[in-house]
Amino acid sequence: MKTMQAHTRLLVIAVGILLVSILFLLIVTPAAYTKTLPNENNSGALIGLSLAIGLHLVLLSAYLRIIKKLRKNHNIRIGSYIVIGVFLLILGLIDTDGAFAYLNNTDAFYISFLLFTSIFCDLTAAVLTFIAASLKHKSVAVNTSPDKMLLYGIVVGIGVVMMILFAFPWGIILSLAFWIYLGITIRRKPSFFSDKIEATLAEKLQKRLKGLLTVAVISLPVAIAGLVIHHVNSAGTDGEESLFFYIGIIAEYSFVVASAAGIITFLKGQQNPN
Repeated sequence: MKTMQAHTRLLVIAVGILLVSILFLLIVTPAAYTKTLPNENNSGALIGLSLAIGLHLVLLSAYLRIIKKLRKNHNIRIGSYIVIGVFLLILGLIDTDGAFAYLNNTDAFYISFLLFTSIFCDLTAAVLTFIAASLKHKSVAVNTSPDKMLLYGIVVGIGVVMMILFAFPWGIILSLAFWIYLGITIRRKPSFFSDKIEATLAEKLQKRLKGLLTVAVISLPVAIAGLVIHHVNSAGTDGEESLFFYIGIIAEYSFVVASAAGIITFLKGQQNPN
């Protein structure tokens, strides 16, 4: 019970930090719209920050739903924590581009400072969420030695983080390589999971992998189209178009994250439960 209280408390703290992040984004939005371009309003900054605020509100809603279910003693999958934490990291990385863009603007330097503060809040909330996931009770019996589990978790965790941090080009390259390998594996044998795991678990993992593949198949062309349209519009207007840039970047990270989750699922299905 103490562990449950501890990890729920961490989520509550993460919610508070996320609210602070949203507050800073709300503060900088009017200034970014009116003070970042000479003699005109910056509609691109307005669209980008509004989209960022909307995504933060979605994650805030997800936090509140999890906390509400935890108070009713509902079982929450660890994957829910990981998804929220990863998307917070992605938003932080995306907002970093805007924070550095305003860094050299002497008339609106405080916008860059507040954006970096918001990013720091996002990263802190993500770390707290990952810690909460590690404290969550597990009902599945563990047959692997703790040392091997720790080493396996560290290797997989570092790999996932590297894929996300270097989404272009290495994350995309590794993702495409994984899905191609998976397609070749399916052609060679009916199941790509170990025959030593239970049939129900194999079926569950296979459904999860198909869902992740669907996300990857949809997000990759959206990422390509968004970034291409962004470059075309920016070249035609001699400015920076923001909407399709954010759509392309979010879709790109969605593809990489779905692929990373697919790799984890695949490796889980290869493990010997004994």
